[in-house]
This record gives sequence, C-alpha cells and structure tokens, in this order.
Amino acid sequence: MSKEEDFLYDERIVEMHIKDGTLSKKDYEKHLKSLPDVEEKGEVLIIEEDEDEVVVEVELEQVEEDETE
Repeated sequence: MSKEEDFLYDERIVEMHIKDGTLSKKDYEKHLKSLPDVEEKGEVLIIEEDEDEVVVEVELEQVEEDETE
C-alpha cells in the first residue's frame, strides 16, 4: 500500500474522505475486510495507578478548599 493509500484509509480522517466523495463507504468496508486478523499478536496492557499520587491530589484539593474558606 502506498503512503497516499495509507492516508486515504487513516481512521482519524476516513469519515472526511467519505463525506467529500474521495472514498466510498463500500470501498472502505472492502478495505477493512481485506486487512489480516492480527488479534493473536496483541498484548494485554495493565495500567496500575500509584496510590501515593492519588493521595497527594486529594490532599492538594483539601488544602485549596481550606485556603478559600
């Protein structure tokens, strides 16, 4: 696929291309069906929150509220 085609099917702007007629909805759906299934290559991402950061934010909010009273 050329860089121009990559740009045409870019999911961030594909709706714009469909609206302005550069790309038809049918061609876009055909393109999506032609993509390989790579689900097995994906990895689970676990994001853990740091409890200390949350406590600091709460404490800062409490200090700001106390100062305004």
